[in-house]
Amino acid sequence: MSALLLGLMAGCSFTPKKKLRGDGFTLMYKSKSAGGYEIADIKLASVKVSEGEILRQLRSIQYEELALFGKKRAVFTRKQANRIGRLIAKALNKSSGNKIIYYELDTPDGATEGNVFANGKVLNWRFSSIRGRVFSNRSFNGWGGTNWRLLPSSGQRYHVTGRLLGKVAKENWIKVALSRDSGREFQEEKKYRDAAPSRKPRKQRRARAEPSRKQAPTRNSSEDTELEKKLQFLKGLYEKNLVDEEEYNRKRKELLDNYL
Repeated sequence: MSALLLGLMAGCSFTPKKKLRGDGFTLMYKSKSAGGYEIADIKLASVKVSEGEILRQLRSIQYEELALFGKKRAVFTRKQANRIGRLIAKALNKSSGNKIIYYELDTPDGATEGNVFANGKVLNWRFSSIRGRVFSNRSFNGWGGTNWRLLPSSGQRYHVTGRLLGKVAKENWIKVALSRDSGREFQEEKKYRDAAPSRKPRKQRRARAEPSRKQAPTRNSSEDTELEKKLQFLKGLYEKNLVDEEEYNRKRKELLDNYL
């Protein structure tokens, strides 16, 4: 993992004044005014969202290129979503609700850039560029130019603004409702992080006497049940790609070392 990810996993403070940058990914808070007039009248909100929810949303966002042979594509590959999902979830959960979150991800084709913020129980994803292609209104496509628009899927919709001549859908901006299970998933993830045993300092481990066979500690069924629950939950996170194989093996070893 990158130093950026390790810093967040270690619990470093992520404040509105801090910019996180590493391995071709930038993440930072910006003021509401930096979002322009389009969000001036939108009431931002703080939100508690699970990493699983962010991963699902990142993987579901799609777009199409407005070209002769343009195709429907995912904005983020599965690998890219796994890479940035945890960081975006952490930023949203630490936001006071009066900031928008700006991100920029380098890809082989160019930068994917935009911002995300919560409005009620909805996440707003607004993109200024996808894979190096800057967004512009479809009616202003230049000769030989390539543009794109987002394609809302089930549970997604365009942000709509009102004008003198009627309402206009912003095709670079979609709103995605949070799932009903997101709050429960957030609490489960928090419970897992809080309950994960930490390794004791090396001096304490050395000072601890090894029990003889006659003094072997006894175990009760409640301890076995608790261990089984934590191992099963950890396995579930791994199968959902919320933790990678290295972290899964490390946490599993820590659990077993602590209980056995």
